[in-house]
Amino acid sequence: MAQAVRFEDVVEAKRHLLDDPVRHRQAVERANERAVRQGLVAPPPARLLTGDVVSLAGYQTGFRNQGARGTCYAFAACAGMEAAYKRKYGVDLDLSEQFAFHLNKAGELYSDYETSTVAHENNSSYWGFQGCSDLVDKLARSAVPAESAAPYLDGPAMDALHTGTPASGSLDWGSTQEQLDAFEFAEGHVPTAARHAARYRVTGFAALPGSPTPAQVEAVIAGGHEVVADVPGHCLLLIGFDRTRRVYTAKNSWGEGRFIELSYDSADWRILGGRYITDVAAVDAAPQTEAFWTGRWQMDHDGWRGELVLRRTTDYRRPPGEPTKLGSYYRDGRRFDVNGATVQGGQGLHFWIADTTARVRPGAQRGQEFQAYVFSRDQRNAAGTTTLSGMPFGVSLSRSALPGTPTRGFTAADWIGRWATNHDGWHGTLAITSVAPFSARYAAPDGRVLDVAGGPDAALPHVLRIGIPFDAGSPQQFQLFAHTWEKDVFSGLTQWGPWNFGAQGHRL
Repeated sequence: MAQAVRFEDVVEAKRHLLDDPVRHRQAVERANERAVRQGLVAPPPARLLTGDVVSLAGYQTGFRNQGARGTCYAFAACAGMEAAYKRKYGVDLDLSEQFAFHLNKAGELYSDYETSTVAHENNSSYWGFQGCSDLVDKLARSAVPAESAAPYLDGPAMDALHTGTPASGSLDWGSTQEQLDAFEFAEGHVPTAARHAARYRVTGFAALPGSPTPAQVEAVIAGGHEVVADVPGHCLLLIGFDRTRRVYTAKNSWGEGRFIELSYDSADWRILGGRYITDVAAVDAAPQTEAFWTGRWQMDHDGWRGELVLRRTTDYRRPPGEPTKLGSYYRDGRRFDVNGATVQGGQGLHFWIADTTARVRPGAQRGQEFQAYVFSRDQRNAAGTTTLSGMPFGVSLSRSALPGTPTRGFTAADWIGRWATNHDGWHGTLAITSVAPFSARYAAPDGRVLDVAGGPDAALPHVLRIGIPFDAGSPQQFQLFAHTWEKDVFSGLTQWGPWNFGAQGHRL
């Protein structure tokens, strides 16, 4: 085992990282209460390792340094995940603490959002702490990418990003939601591409009881699991113990470059609680589709254009899958609450844009309803449908500008022409030469030219229902909605098996 130093010996030099220990202690207590309420506190695993000295040092990845930021719990949680992956798959991962910390901050939704007078609904990654070992609970819902996808920014780098993002303002407790968003969703902070690479996730975990005894901590470590441990004002990873000397071995994130020791009897650094990871997802798992949604989207529904800012897809305080406040929609200088939940394994988003600029109860199905699906092969785009007064229309979303020119008065004959199409990332060309009778062909990306059946809806000429025979025995069905305020674009849905997928296109 690498040479160890006493934890207390490095504390004084790092006091600036112990940001508001009282608030940290309160966060730990709340996390312990939630763990008991949710049944996360589990009996210790069956003892696998015996003896008075137990070490899991062989499963640890490289030492990290959080620098002058209060990000200790992200480092401890990621270190615990890395050890679990190394133990199960023999891989030496370096996971993104920057991304994990961002999940806890931007993914937050204040429990009193509806009645609060605070100008924002979540914390900022520019601020330290406001978290603890229960980040592990969140990493069981939200995956993280490798460090290379979202590299860690130390304190000076975060300051430089803040300075270089004037729209973020002062980034203090009086900041607006838009100022926090400007910082959180800056490409230099967490790149959009990192959301497309988030694949590493906790699939099994449990909690220690509040203020656990040394015997309870020992049992978890002897069972083969590191402890993401909360101590006053700090969080670190316990990886071993020496019962005779009454010390824990820990992996810290203060740049020591070696393991440290923490006394069982330390009054200042007693164990307040913690989490331990029992399983992780497959090392080659596909990226988590839900992660594709968060961030900024340009949105166009039937020619009405605005910006959709999605801050989360789940409320960590509520059971998975429950609708929550996803973010905000901006149009004409006004902000509207957006509520909803992901569907179809995270690929779909079922949401409502409120019909008022007032705060709406999180999860309420109030306002205009939308269903959109992010493209599997083109995660920067999504499409689907919406309804207004019972009538269906199309909606397109993109991380970049969307095509379209304002027009009025769509008729069935306006479908005639050549259209560039994109359904779930598959690109082709739809050429419509007649609508009565309907005549069209589709040029597929593999070079095939296919006859298309169907035609415009008799009662709703902006609706085109067609089947394209990619598989000769079962044509793929499409419901395309021309934007009645933009004759040169459409969006909608297609079906493959039991699944819905998005489709969008523009006139060539």
